[in-house]
Amino acid sequence: MNFIWTCIDRLARFVIGLIAKVSPKLGGLCESLWNNTELVAYLFAGVATTVVNYVVYYIATRWFGLTTMPGTWVAWALAVAFGYVVNKIFVFKTHCPDAAALVREAAGFVAMRLVSLGAETVLMYLTVEVLHLNDLVMKPVINLVVIVLNYIFSKLIIFKKKA
Repeated sequence: MNFIWTCIDRLARFVIGLIAKVSPKLGGLCESLWNNTELVAYLFAGVATTVVNYVVYYIATRWFGLTTMPGTWVAWALAVAFGYVVNKIFVFKTHCPDAAALVREAAGFVAMRLVSLGAETVLMYLTVEVLHLNDLVMKPVINLVVIVLNYIFSKLIIFKKKA
């Protein structure tokens, strides 16, 4: 795993170097974002969670015949469970001293994800049901919005570091 991360890091730094030659200011911004390992880990976790969400949505709607909204909710439930574990262990690396603290943290995670589910549901309804856009195209586009919302919720509310 360390070898893979080293390769990714070198490739990213090479690309950032090219960007910096064209625009030093943008290159500096890209480098500071890349050096923020929590943010980078969150982006990887967000992509993985989005893949889980998308695959489950596809299976639910194409194999099991669910319509857009129920398929979205089933995919959301499994993606939230996956996302909580990944964010807790690999991104924010929080420790809960007891079961009650773990339940509070998990409940907060689910509560904030319910807010982003509301946003996802409204956007999927508007784009797919009202505007008749392709659901398999809109799902990942809308999930980009959800990833940003979820990072803000996770960083500022759920997994905030205790002082």
